[in-house]
Amino acid sequence: MGKVLRDSLTRWLYVLPTIMLIIIVFIVPIFYNVWLSFHEKTVGGEPVFAGLKNYERLVNSPTFYKTIVNTVIYTFFSVFSKALIGLGVALLLNKHFWGRGFLRGFSILPWAFPSFVCAVLFWFNYDYRGTFNQLLKLLGLQPVYWLSYENAMFSVILLNIWHGWPFFFMGYLAGLQAIPVELYEAAEIDGASPSQKFRYVTLPMLKPVILTVMLLSTMWTMGEFTQVYMMTGGGPIDATLTIPIATYRIAFQTEINMPLAAAYSILVLPIYLALIYFTLKMIGE
Repeated sequence: MGKVLRDSLTRWLYVLPTIMLIIIVFIVPIFYNVWLSFHEKTVGGEPVFAGLKNYERLVNSPTFYKTIVNTVIYTFFSVFSKALIGLGVALLLNKHFWGRGFLRGFSILPWAFPSFVCAVLFWFNYDYRGTFNQLLKLLGLQPVYWLSYENAMFSVILLNIWHGWPFFFMGYLAGLQAIPVELYEAAEIDGASPSQKFRYVTLPMLKPVILTVMLLSTMWTMGEFTQVYMMTGGGPIDATLTIPIATYRIAFQTEINMPLAAAYSILVLPIYLALIYFTLKMIGE
């Protein structure tokens, strides 16, 4: 009995640092955010209990719903496009041909660049006299105001797609290489066409990988701050005002209101939790 207890304590000692790190970095800030969201507090002042005042203010604010719509649009089109491009490139570079290794390495370059570098590169390309408009002129088309109110959302989505599709490509490629060749050989003996092999062999075997990379990318894209802030700052007006940008503005720019920003983050937390829950449920199935 003493040996069993000692072994159990030894195992707990190994995982204790990780548990403490999770509590300090993740659990404590969440509980502090929840507590702060029920208070009013000025910079340097003492917090005063305010009940649901911060939540009522957000729920009655049209800007709050605008940021949710913007975030959903930004996330959906970015993740969907990255998933399609990544899958197409992974299928292509999973085949055997000369120069495949070079193309695989070259394909991950956009993902290797930090977000702020990508934002600066695209900022120059989006300039009225930038690369994109020069290409349009060569094609006989009119220049575009890429960061205008009408085009700003499309422009930041395009930047996110360019930066993020290699992540999908790497995940899909690893998943494709883990599929046993015998499954394709058996399908070919049964007379399966390439489209049938893709539908009945590749996709089912890739399902856990697809769901995992889409979950991670969705959470990262919903929380993307650097690219949107450096490109548009959430503007023009509220054209690209997403949840992270709105929270930052409330906390550090327009109002300097930490409790209201905390309430903002708590209100949108169920969206992230729902995504995680349904994705894990589908992986389990």
